[in-house]
Amino acid sequence: FDNSPAVALHTLAQIAAQFVRHVDRVEQMIVVRTGAGQAQAMALAIDGARLPEVVGTIAGDDTILVISKDRRRASALVKRLEQLAGM
Repeated sequence: FDNSPAVALHTLAQIAAQFVRHVDRVEQMIVVRTGAGQAQAMALAIDGARLPEVVGTIAGDDTILVISKDRRRASALVKRLEQLAGM
């Protein structure tokens, strides 16, 4: 199993393109909506990518709460996720 940053980012990009339906931000918290049953895989991809903007994730069935370090980094993460998702 390859844990390299390049592989993790590639995996995140593939999963985001398939699973992300909507991304929204409140302060330093980001809510990511996915299809049913897809949130945990997406959260694992976010965690695995070890993005500098991310403190941690909590996933349900179709929703992920991502906590960022501050509002500026949260905004950057929203843009990144939207780009990866092709939004």
